[in-house]
Amino acid sequence: MKNKTCLILSVLACAAVNAVAQTPSSTVYRDPMASLAADVTKITSSVRSLNDTLKAFVDKWEKVSGLTLTEKQQQLVLGMELLSRSEQRVANFQKAQIELTEKLNSSRNRLAQIEIDLRPRNLNNSTAFEGTTETEELRENRKQKLLSERSSLTQLLSSIQGSIIENNDNLREAKSLAERLRQTFLPQVERELYER
Repeated sequence: MKNKTCLILSVLACAAVNAVAQTPSSTVYRDPMASLAADVTKITSSVRSLNDTLKAFVDKWEKVSGLTLTEKQQQLVLGMELLSRSEQRVANFQKAQIELTEKLNSSRNRLAQIEIDLRPRNLNNSTAFEGTTETEELRENRKQKLLSERSSLTQLLSSIQGSIIENNDNLREAKSLAERLRQTFLPQVERELYER
């Protein structure tokens, strides 16, 4: 009897603990209006800061717009713009070179894997667990699929290599132009700055 009573009390105690653990805790909700007011205050101060910055920029621009540039200074500004654009062009060709090289490497890796998969032993192993009586047909289908993919990848590799060669030529020309512009305009800009 005592054992039954202890057992019943322990079961009831466990059930009570589980019931207490399952009751949702009371969460403290913030006042939505206070939250909105705080957000609006932050936005207002951010907009005010942006307006002040914009006003300062416009005031500075109005002061600068009264200046007139000499023909030489205009040529320097144009030259620096050309230099900036040529540097951007070099960066674009370099990025394309990296992407083409990555694509070439992944295609080569896939082609190497296809060559491995085309070995007779690997073709046999690939169809060993298919569970069909037509394994020879499956092997032949797999082989044809791999041969087709190999042909496509070979053409793709050829195309990528051509693109890399063309991109190399363009990159070399763009670097040459950027270097010439640097050598032409940067010393002139430095002289112009030191003369003032």
